[in-house]
Amino acid sequence: MWQVRLQKKLLPISTETEQERNESLAAVMILMTDPTPDRGSQVLLTKRTERVETHKGQMSFPGGFREPADTSWLATALRETWEEVGMRQEEIRMLGRLDPVWTKNQVKMLPFVGAISHRQTFKINAEEVEKTIWLPVQVLLEKGIQPVQIPFGAARIESVGIHWEGELIWGATAKILEQLWTILKADEIL
Repeated sequence: MWQVRLQKKLLPISTETEQERNESLAAVMILMTDPTPDRGSQVLLTKRTERVETHKGQMSFPGGFREPADTSWLATALRETWEEVGMRQEEIRMLGRLDPVWTKNQVKMLPFVGAISHRQTFKINAEEVEKTIWLPVQVLLEKGIQPVQIPFGAARIESVGIHWEGELIWGATAKILEQLWTILKADEIL
């Protein structure tokens, strides 16, 4: 089963350290669907609204900063997933996590990976999420993550990214996808 093979390649969920509790951190959730004959496996991405504080209009994973009631970074990722797209914790089979990734604002993101049985109809938080898109794993495997340039005022930012459904997925989100690509491609998990 693909989840077991992927789980063996991921970091265990319980790798939280005291240092991580004190850094500028956020936790995100990478939700992957079980493969189907017509769609294969897919990864959920959200487009942030223009009303959020940072990364306005960018593609991301559900996630955010830890709140006092969160008992762990996984709890943060699960809470944020519920708040942003209405996905309940009970619907997610946790597989593990990827290496941390830093944003351009030097926030360390802890990416957790979970599996869901099928594409969901979400209850979107319109304050935070403009829309959701599903990136087919097969597209990720075939296209990979490529160097891109992002217009930023009068300058251009060098990053990595992938285009899908009229959106450019870049920055920390693309770096997380690149880790996932590396694991899936090397081990032919899906």
